[in-house]
Amino acid sequence: MMSNDDTKRGSSILNSLKKLIFEDDQPQQAPSVHTPPVPAPTAVPEKPTIPPAYSSPAESATTGKTPPPIPITANDGTTDLKEMKIKVYAILEKLNEQGVDFFEVWNAAAAMGKVEENTLKAAYTSLKFVDSSLSKDKLIATGTNYANKLKETIAKESEQKQAEKKKTEQDRTIEIANLNNEIKTITENIARLQADLQKKQLALGQINEKYEPKIKDIEQKINIGNAAVDEVVSEINNALRMINQSIT
Repeated sequence: MMSNDDTKRGSSILNSLKKLIFEDDQPQQAPSVHTPPVPAPTAVPEKPTIPPAYSSPAESATTGKTPPPIPITANDGTTDLKEMKIKVYAILEKLNEQGVDFFEVWNAAAAMGKVEENTLKAAYTSLKFVDSSLSKDKLIATGTNYANKLKETIAKESEQKQAEKKKTEQDRTIEIANLNNEIKTITENIARLQADLQKKQLALGQINEKYEPKIKDIEQKINIGNAAVDEVVSEINNALRMINQSIT
């Protein structure tokens, strides 16, 4: 657990480095080397050995701390590099160890306006008066450890993001296949409907040719029937006329 002083120092370095992010594009004046604010003395851990170059999480865990559960590449819409760096600084704030080490020297150098050789040397010289155990080896050891912890965190997140990417690509492939199948089905239905439409249009064009002979035949029969009836009725009327005249 970090003390209140350590927490304040963590916030301090976060603010100092965050400020530098937004000043990167501005012309920097030569920093004046002055004595940075000196943190209150705290319990200092034993001098660590310099860890080897980062190769695996097990080899980099020199303090026993695990990376904090703060996602760097969370799905929060963050795509700007400066915003990402602020999130990384937040992780460093969680990783800050007790005592004076690389974290505090880095912070003090940032507070001078720019992290460079002169400000790092000035910060180291000033803070060594606060903690006599501070040394070049300790700076390299703790700084390397912070870097390795960040690499471990981003490695885990990258693995998760790769799995998320693969799942997304699989979802895309499945959706493309489904849409292609639906398009194929709809296209086949359209082709079938177009064929049916052509058949119906052809039938419609031939409808008169189909029914006209029958209609004319019926009309002819009606006309012949009427003519036959008219002739027979005329014959009946003629016979009736002759009966009326000849029979008394």
